[in-house]
Parts: sequence; structure tokens; C-alpha cells
Amino acid sequence: MDETTTVTFPQFMTVQEVAKLLQVPVSTVYHWAAYGEGPPSFKVGKHRRFKASAVAEWIETAEARGVA
Repeated sequence: MDETTTVTFPQFMTVQEVAKLLQVPVSTVYHWAAYGEGPPSFKVGKHRRFKASAVAEWIETAEARGVA
């Protein structure tokens, strides 16, 4: 039997939430953002945010390339 797992994302994610989802250190997510790697992000004031749908798309693309 084939089971499908569905994950519901909030509209925007914090650096900590992205790090937890991807199981990487928070510092890695900050590094990606600083060098234009990883999921696309933006700042709200001094706080970095990620559009949840963009994170999901980045994961799918990374999996397809064999990077994730």
C-alpha cells in the first residue's frame, strides 16, 4: 500500500523553522542567505523570512538535482 505524507506549511517561515525542517544548523541557513544559496528569502526589518511555498519548491528542485 502506498502512503502519502502531507505537510502543511505556514505562509512564512523563520530561519529557525527552515533549519528545523531541513535538519541543518541555523547558521547554515544564515550562510545560505548571505551567499544567495538555499531557499530564497527576504527581510522584514531585521528579521529574515522565507515564503513557505518557495521553501517547498526549493526542496523539490534540490531533490530532483540530487542536492538535498
